Order: sequence, then structure tokens, then C-alpha cells
Amino acid sequence: MIPVKLKRSLGLVGCLAGIGGAAGVALGGGPFALGVMAAGVLLAQGLLVDISPTKIPVVMLHSVVAKRDDKPKLFDLWCPPAMFEGYLKYLKWRGYSTITLRQMYDHLDHGASIPEKPVILTFDDGYLDNWVYAAPLLEKYGFTGTVFMPSDFIQPGEEVRPTIKDVWEGRIKEEELQPYGYLNRAELRAASASGVLDIQCHGKTHTWLPVSEKVIGFHHPRTRMRDLRWMWWNRHVDRKPFWHTELDAAGVPWGAPIYENKLALSHKALQPDPGLEQHLTNYVADRGGESFFEESEWWKKLSYEVEQYRAKNPTTAELESDEEFRERLLDEMRGCREAIEAITGKEAPFMCWPNGGVCPEAFDLCKEAGILAATLPSRMKQPRNHLGTRPERIGRISGSSYFRGVLKVAPWVFSFAVKLERNRGIVYMEIPIKAVWLYRRFVPPSGQDPHGSGAAG
Repeated sequence: MIPVKLKRSLGLVGCLAGIGGAAGVALGGGPFALGVMAAGVLLAQGLLVDISPTKIPVVMLHSVVAKRDDKPKLFDLWCPPAMFEGYLKYLKWRGYSTITLRQMYDHLDHGASIPEKPVILTFDDGYLDNWVYAAPLLEKYGFTGTVFMPSDFIQPGEEVRPTIKDVWEGRIKEEELQPYGYLNRAELRAASASGVLDIQCHGKTHTWLPVSEKVIGFHHPRTRMRDLRWMWWNRHVDRKPFWHTELDAAGVPWGAPIYENKLALSHKALQPDPGLEQHLTNYVADRGGESFFEESEWWKKLSYEVEQYRAKNPTTAELESDEEFRERLLDEMRGCREAIEAITGKEAPFMCWPNGGVCPEAFDLCKEAGILAATLPSRMKQPRNHLGTRPERIGRISGSSYFRGVLKVAPWVFSFAVKLERNRGIVYMEIPIKAVWLYRRFVPPSGQDPHGSGAAG
């Protein structure tokens, strides 16, 4: 095998020779110039193509569903089925084969064989449309996928709901499908049994938690979704699978303090002083409840109440101890794994950190929690999943489109293709990627953004 440094040096020489040969052909250099250009192109492959050893692209997707009039306002992060089918057609045309995370782990760990052009399609959060649209489309093209399911969001129910396959076979109209929400137990079981979807872990709670006594806001009628979401989830745990339709600002007491918060698996959590929230919510209720926030200085008044309360009352807030944090992390991972395995009857030893929120302690506890490998958050450099990389670390690429707001199949497939091929080692795909990046710097997306910001990640 040619050493990498020599391969790249030859590639650079090839690029220069190819450019020189092309210039010679343009200037009428004849067969010699043509031969130089051809030789340059062949040598340049060492710099522009790096597919050995085999890289395994792992694509991150979320929801696969069309926009409809009945789409819940809070439901986002969607990829229309037509675009997703375009991805699958591209994979089929290019000769890709989908594999499981277990197959990739075994390959990276001890060299188990895999197809020549492997790819893994992953779907975060366990949306119902993964059953309604994604699974039938995957099956149609002979592919499989992996769903990362947060166990708190598994819907109750022991009956599978209709899918687009039922539409194809004339049993139901597409507008009668119910694609919004999360997978239920029956669907998880059926999808896993079919082999089309492999169900893996996304933690239990998929939430944020207070990390200090610092009050960064107060719940009011215009609380941003980023904060209202987790405050509502943590108060209505049993209703989390239905939050897209049930979340209501009034479901959190008016005036409740919003503490500095972080993703649940990334930091030690604080148990706030319950007396402060009681004091603030009573204060607001006594002054008209929701109408209190029509006053121009409501924030100033509540901030003053915080100061007064804390001046008169010693805090009862408690930060998790090292041991409590350790046990909570284990419960997030092990609890989710055991819940999924109890439903599907299959192992679930792979973990995706919700919204990329993770800490070194969580990584260190993976083995004890029965987790073989976990994804890396997007802020970290992503491994390209080939022999020689750590099998317990999973690198991923985003399946979202560079052309947000453009609801046409071709731009989405182009976006998917260049990212996929670049990750596989086709280095010159960096050229269109950078070109699109520059284009987007000056021409922001217009129209509706299918990727949104309201969904769990």
C-alpha cells in the first residue's frame, strides 16, 4: 500500500500536471499535452480521492413527513418524504448498502466484513412519521435505518397506526394518515421485528435541568419556546409524548423562575429552592395572574421579589453530589436501554446524546450502562468511521439540506450527495460544499424552513 504522504504528494504533482496539460491542450499542444493531462488526472486521485480504508457515513435525520394544514405548530425538524425518497434513489443509483450500528462497531473493533459502500441512516427522537413514512420508503428501496428513541417520549398504545404503504395499497387516503407525534410500543416492536428499523437509545428524559440558582427569567405569556418546553416537560412527564399538541403556556405557573439551565446529560443538576417559586407564583397570582405581565415594570418587580425572598430565607437549593450525578447519568443511559430492549426483545447498546449534550463523565460510564458506542456532539470533530478510529465513538453528518426553504427535490439530493461523498473520501466534493457555503453567506434561505427550531434534537 502506498504511504499516505507519498500518495498526497503524487496527488499534488498530478493536480499541477493536469492543469498544465489542460492548458497545453487549450493552446494546441496536441497528443503530448493530452497525455500529460491524462497522467495528471490519474495521479491527482491520490489527493482528491481517499476512500481507503472504507469510510462509513452515518447520516443524521429526524422527522420524515410532508407539511399539512393539520401539522402541529410546534412540530419542526422535518424532511419531506419526496426529498427523503430522493436520498434513497441516489443511494440505490450509487450502489450503497445500509448497515447497522452493530455491523459498523464489529468492523471497527475487529475488522468484521462490511459491504463495499456502506452507509447508516439514523433518525433522532423517534417520531411517529419514522413508522408512517420512513420505514415503508426504506423497505421499498431495500434499505434499513436506525431510530434513536428517548424512552420518556414513547407513546402508550398496542396498535400500529396506518402507514404510506396502506395508501399505496388503497386501504386509506394519505390525508387520513396520522404522522405527527412519537412512536408507540407496538410500532417500535413491529419496526424492530421487520428489520427495517433498528431501535437504539436517546436517553430517558431528553430535557434541560437547572444548574445554578441564577435566575435568568420568569415565566410569562411570551416565554421563548427554548425555556417553556423543558419547564413544561419536567412538570408533565407522563404527557411528554404528546407535548406537540398539549403544551400550553398556562401549564407552567405564571412567574415561575427560569434558572440557568443545561442539557440533562451535560452538567450536574440543581434542585432549586421550591419556596422561591411558590413566593413568586403567589405574588403574580395575587396581582391578576396573566394580566400582571401587562405592567411595564413586571420584570423589575419580580427581580426585586427574588432579592427580598433570598434576603429573608436561607436557601434550600442543593447541587447534585458527584455520586448523585453519576447515578442519574447511569439511569439516563441504562434506563433507556432497558426500556427499549423490553419492548423490542433486541439489544440496544448504542447511544445518541440528546441535542449533543454530554460530558466526559457520561462517556466514561457508557460501558457500565451497557453502551458499546455513542455519537459525538456536532461541536466536536467527527470521526469518519473507518478501521483505525475508535469503535466506541460514532461520527455523523447532517442529512439536512443546504437549501432550506427550497422545497424541490433536486437541490436537497445535491446537498445530501455532496456531504455523503465528501465524508466517504471524495475530497473534491469540498469544492461544491464551499461554493454553496459562500452562496448562503450572501443569499440567505427564503420561504419556509423545514428544519425549524422547535423540535427535540
